[in-house]
Amino acid sequence: MASDSRARLIAYLCQAGLSTARANAVLDDYAHGLAEQIRAAWTNHDPGKPGNVTMLSPLNAADLIDPKAGAEA
Repeated sequence: MASDSRARLIAYLCQAGLSTARANAVLDDYAHGLAEQIRAAWTNHDPGKPGNVTMLSPLNAADLIDPKAGAEA
């Protein structure tokens, strides 16, 4: 399913005037940004409590990508 979504988005970006290579680069950059948000939130160190680590659940990580879907659940 993800590859279908990616293919549709690439097709749309190409119709909007981007080359296939540029559309792939834009989508890869966006995906990288989402991954970085998840990595940053995955381990949240509380500076007031040394060694205290809060793990982000997979559902919370998904909410970083699609907040509306998480709010409706």
